[in-house]
Amino acid sequence: MSNNELVSLGALAVASLLAAAFLLRSWQRRRTRPPLYAAMVVLVVAAGAIVLALLGVPYRAATGTAFLAEMMVILVSARTDRRPK
Repeated sequence: MSNNELVSLGALAVASLLAAAFLLRSWQRRRTRPPLYAAMVVLVVAAGAIVLALLGVPYRAATGTAFLAEMMVILVSARTDRRPK
């Protein structure tokens, strides 16, 4: 694994942890479930992508797919959290 691949995986890990931290902060303020579930999904997807990349899957496919999946989870969480009850 090259240095660029390790930097990419590190950036994915940091971005995922930061996104999960923001989602957990949102959950603490509102006490609604979507941010909490989204934080868990973001962490699981990031961990899965890192493990796959370390096992030999091309890192661009793993990190790109994980990043897009995480963005979709965050957007869906924001959309469902703001719906009127």
